[in-house]
Amino acid sequence: MKRTKQAAAVDAKQAVLDAFWRVARRHGSPVVPAMVRAEAGLPKAEFDRACLELLREGSAYMAAHDHALMLPESERSELVTDGKGNYYCSFSLRGLNCWRRQPDGTWAPDRAA
Repeated sequence: MKRTKQAAAVDAKQAVLDAFWRVARRHGSPVVPAMVRAEAGLPKAEFDRACLELLREGSAYMAAHDHALMLPESERSELVTDGKGNYYCSFSLRGLNCWRRQPDGTWAPDRAA
């Protein structure tokens, strides 16, 4: 049975969210999109589409890179892009403003902050 495009998009968004939590627990938030993409195991185009959809939905925040076109292509390819000249260099979930290092060395959101 073939999966629909909508089901694949939902799966990709969930893969991004799951990967974000794994990376953020190790490094705090925001995180570099390339780290999340590697953790999610998604192709770049699929990953970028999922991130942009999460941004449009208001679930995620991504900071725009202000001089991405001045970067070498190898570095620019690590950023999320919408294909219209906009590049994003960080990824985080909305509502998670303050992260604190835990006794075990991992990071966790401080929701009281």
